[in-house]
Amino acid sequence: MPLPHKSYATMPQRLPQLNTLRTFEVAARHRSFTQAAVELHVTPSAISHQIKLLEDELGIRLFRRENNKLLLTDAGTYLMQECTAVFERLAAITQGVRKYGSDKKLNIALRPYFAQKWLMPRIGSFWEKYPEVDLALHHTIKEPSFADGAIDIWICWGDGNFPNLVSTLLVNGDLTPVCSPRILHAGNGSLSPDILTAHCLLDEELPDNWNRWLEIAGEPKLIPRKRISIDDTNVRLHAAIDGQGFLLTCLSLLQRELKEGILVAPFDCTLPHYSYYAVYKNETLENPKARAFIEWLLSNAASEK
Repeated sequence: MPLPHKSYATMPQRLPQLNTLRTFEVAARHRSFTQAAVELHVTPSAISHQIKLLEDELGIRLFRRENNKLLLTDAGTYLMQECTAVFERLAAITQGVRKYGSDKKLNIALRPYFAQKWLMPRIGSFWEKYPEVDLALHHTIKEPSFADGAIDIWICWGDGNFPNLVSTLLVNGDLTPVCSPRILHAGNGSLSPDILTAHCLLDEELPDNWNRWLEIAGEPKLIPRKRISIDDTNVRLHAAIDGQGFLLTCLSLLQRELKEGILVAPFDCTLPHYSYYAVYKNETLENPKARAFIEWLLSNAASEK
């Protein structure tokens, strides 16, 4: 018969060890310490010891023997019914958590240019190693919000200073001019920055970086033939490949174009600038999928330095 309920306000909030409750539930279900031992992969004496601990903790007998049979007391019957319901509920909850973890995509925020030039040419090796991990790429040049959990990892372009977040350098972002080799062949072959007087500079929205590079290169007053502002990095890149002018960019993202001779970097001078970082919250590493992706990012970045 059910035991009378007591108010939780008047009861000490102390629970028996979960292992003793689990052991009891299995033994009560089988009505046998021996069969419980088989299910839990322990000895019958270990089962008996756990049951005694629980009975001592509760101050009541849970089992009784009659004609060599193991039977439950009224208290044991009540506790078995409740424990079985609780453990079934816990099993359903944990299964739901596993399903959630396996179904949820890993959300990555990053710039389109980085995705195209660095991530996508390498991503095949990640999928080969972790075929169970699904990625969702969110292209943006703005800082995402981590507050709502919509973004797990941010691959950003910055100075590495991100308060309350972990940041790890991926790709050095120092800037240097690149151009189509056709431009150099059409000129006098000079590798001095003054060759830029005969060509177009492909600017970002603001001309600051080109102005700073010209100053470092010793040509602060140089006037190019033309300057054009293009607010999309991919468009600037293709303009350079098509021979429309010089692009100021990060060489780490153009290894394929440089190796194939589609672009050349004719000057040694570089402008220290922002770099690409993997940015995330401390607790992100508790997610095995996120940890695997971050480790893969860092491993690939380290192999190219």
